[in-house]
Amino acid sequence: MTHLDTVVPDAPTLPRKPRPALFTIATIAAAIALTIVTARSVDFSFGEIIGNLSRKNSVVEGLLNPDWGQIWSRRSRSAFIETLQLAVLGTATGATLALPLALWTTTFGNPNRWIRTVVRSFNNVNRAIPDLLWASLFVASVGIGALSGLLALFFFSLAVTTKLTSDTLDGIDMGPIEAANAAGASLPKMLRTAVVPQILPAYASFVLYNFELNLRASAVLGLVGAGGIGLRIEFFRGRGDWEALWGLVFMFFIVVFVVERLSVTLRRRLV
Repeated sequence: MTHLDTVVPDAPTLPRKPRPALFTIATIAAAIALTIVTARSVDFSFGEIIGNLSRKNSVVEGLLNPDWGQIWSRRSRSAFIETLQLAVLGTATGATLALPLALWTTTFGNPNRWIRTVVRSFNNVNRAIPDLLWASLFVASVGIGALSGLLALFFFSLAVTTKLTSDTLDGIDMGPIEAANAAGASLPKMLRTAVVPQILPAYASFVLYNFELNLRASAVLGLVGAGGIGLRIEFFRGRGDWEALWGLVFMFFIVVFVVERLSVTLRRRLV
């Protein structure tokens, strides 16, 4: 065979980037056009928004000149501590009950079909109610204060952690479960030795993630009277004291950012 007979392989070709479908582009264009056309019917005007922002506005002035003294204020510190307490207690209580509820939604964790149906229905209803609605209901029933916020965060944590843990249980290895059942282990012992160890890292990650959500939610819940830093933010909003309000908002942003970075680092080590 001469060098002329040598077969030169074709150069590898890079895969083409997928082009967006024409239907998707047309749908987005139609949605934008419909929004612009119907803007007048809902009293929406881009020009009015730009004009309002360009005029002298006390809210914008407060944003540019926040009251940093609120960071060292005794009442603000107490409100932040209460917010952290609500997030911790709401997460701990809700996540503790979420683990058995998630186990009871599975066939290997709960052989009784009727109980599984009741538990799943409860979880579905609980997830359908947002945390702000829970807070409003508890403020109306038990009054303004931290107890309303704690109860709202409890049900919110219960819904989130149960859902995420249930999804994890659907993909576990059934081998250890079959081995435990073949060895004659009782249901609680089988769950403790064959199921919980498989989901424990993911479950711990879900709890940390839920704590982040509760820390953010606690500020919003306070706006309806459920305690925490949101209650103090609502106090300054009602008085029109935007400098103090933005000082609290910036302080809350720093706290949430630090907690989120720590949580992300821990969750990466767990999963």
